[in-house]
Amino acid sequence: MNQNHEIYQIAAALAAEHKTPSVALIKARLSQSLPLAQIIKGLQIWQSNPAIADTSTAPDIKPKTDKTTGDVLTKAEVEQLISQAIAPLVAEIHLLKARLK
Repeated sequence: MNQNHEIYQIAAALAAEHKTPSVALIKARLSQSLPLAQIIKGLQIWQSNPAIADTSTAPDIKPKTDKTTGDVLTKAEVEQLISQAIAPLVAEIHLLKARLK
């Protein structure tokens, strides 16, 4: 689990316990010490989109390199990976919009 995802999950767990997520509460529950700025930023991101903590089905995208040359992915390859990652989210948005009509 990446560090930001852990922050999101802790914030969601606190909210589920009817507690207001705060930097202090998140810091107390972290599995490892993180810079305060990173905790604050993670909390701000979660507050703007609490659903971000529910990414258990999302693919884990890591920087990939070509094993033979060590080159990083091209812009087109990165864009393709991003498109693949957001496609289910776009589909869900369309479904939710259809339900609202």
